[in-house]
Amino acid sequence: MYDVIIVGAGPVGLYTANILEKKLKALVLEKSREIGKKACSGLYSSNLDSIIKFKKTWVEHEVNGAVLHSPLGTDIMVKKDKTAALVVDRELFTKGLAERVKSRIITDCSVKSIDIGSHVTCNTSKGDFEAKIIIGCDGANSVVRKHFGEEPEEIVNGLIAVVDKKDQGDSVELWFDSKKLPDGFFWKIPRGKTTEYGMLGHKATYKQLVSFFKIKKYRRHAASIPMGPCKTYFPRTLLIGDAGGITKPWSGGGVMYGIKCAQIARDVIFKSFKMHDMSEKVLKEYEDRWKEDIGKHIATGMLFRKIFKNLDNKSLDILFKKMKKKNLNKLDMDFPVFG
Repeated sequence: MYDVIIVGAGPVGLYTANILEKKLKALVLEKSREIGKKACSGLYSSNLDSIIKFKKTWVEHEVNGAVLHSPLGTDIMVKKDKTAALVVDRELFTKGLAERVKSRIITDCSVKSIDIGSHVTCNTSKGDFEAKIIIGCDGANSVVRKHFGEEPEEIVNGLIAVVDKKDQGDSVELWFDSKKLPDGFFWKIPRGKTTEYGMLGHKATYKQLVSFFKIKKYRRHAASIPMGPCKTYFPRTLLIGDAGGITKPWSGGGVMYGIKCAQIARDVIFKSFKMHDMSEKVLKEYEDRWKEDIGKHIATGMLFRKIFKNLDNKSLDILFKKMKKKNLNKLDMDFPVFG
């Protein structure tokens, strides 16, 4: 029997395994045949580097700001004196994290069902596995979360189109237009050797994306993005990152929040093993602590998102003009633009 089973071998799941395996016997289950294939922009706050320690080969480009475009022509520039975010090759990054994990990782392994009693039994396409605790790091459509009948407040579509066009720009650009995309935005990320175009929203389509940016040849990637957390603790169970809907409502980014939550989960799990108590009552501390740390940021973001979805283009432009008068250069780049 394992001490802990981690479902999902994305960056958050692998990081969680890495920090837990120092004291516990861990197993990582990944449904994909190959690690690192999930669609993601890989745009991360430079603050994440101090925790993860990125290899130079993982980083494609660096940016120090963002430009926000209103539908009626008002632009807002947010700039930093130093690197604000790293544009990372998501596949190399994830595979690199997997190399740091000493625990067993089983790929091409789909979780079919979970049984929780005196321990956890995980029924998979490659047999049954048992552990004392299970952690869901399995994304927007988390099997672990669904076992408890939980769902995030909403799930939106994130679409990416990568074009073989060099872009050494120093800023990410975002476009807002309530007529074309009432609950999201379009973006462009300079990736150095390539350029990434994308859009986020419930009704996002590649037809819209291609039309908006007037692009022809591109490589496409798509992903579901949860927004608005659900309950994240249960008997012998925790949900981390996208699996628990713990993402930034502004951008859909989930890695930075996931890393923060993984660190909290580690402390609570180690404590539960010392107490020999993996009950819901003990594991509740995990949710209490992550809410204390980032809960206000998420709640504020969700409130802004609800207001934002009801604004027409004229109202959006008025909001942009008011924001432009503020000194947004002091804005912490972890909140809200980067993942």
